[in-house]
Amino acid sequence: MIKSTIDNLLDNIIEDENDPTRRNFRGWINGGYGESMYHKHMKRIENATTFKKLRSFVIEQFTAFIAREAGCSYGYAQKSIVNYYNSLDDRDGLNRGDSLAGLTYILVEEIDQTFTELHPDSLRAPVTEAGINAID
Repeated sequence: MIKSTIDNLLDNIIEDENDPTRRNFRGWINGGYGESMYHKHMKRIENATTFKKLRSFVIEQFTAFIAREAGCSYGYAQKSIVNYYNSLDDRDGLNRGDSLAGLTYILVEEIDQTFTELHPDSLRAPVTEAGINAID
């Protein structure tokens, strides 16, 4: 039951930026799940001074979001996300990890853009198109 819930949450989120899971994840980051989460997330994003740190934050928060939505543990959500995307890669003849890496990159860009829009006066440099933070 939980596996199918997670699979449904993940279905089509790479292709569709307006997919409910992606919209809800953006809400998870920007305060739709509580003002205290908003402040905590914005502080972490502001302190993510490298692409690697921002990527780590996004992976952690996306996994926590999926766990909450599916009603399961963080570890189970993490394992299910990896298995889901590995299955897609196997089916599509891609290298294992390609789809998950693509999703991660998309989510990092979205979160970076959201932060920049909400905090235009921040001293934090945005992530560049190449995925490298301007202040690396």
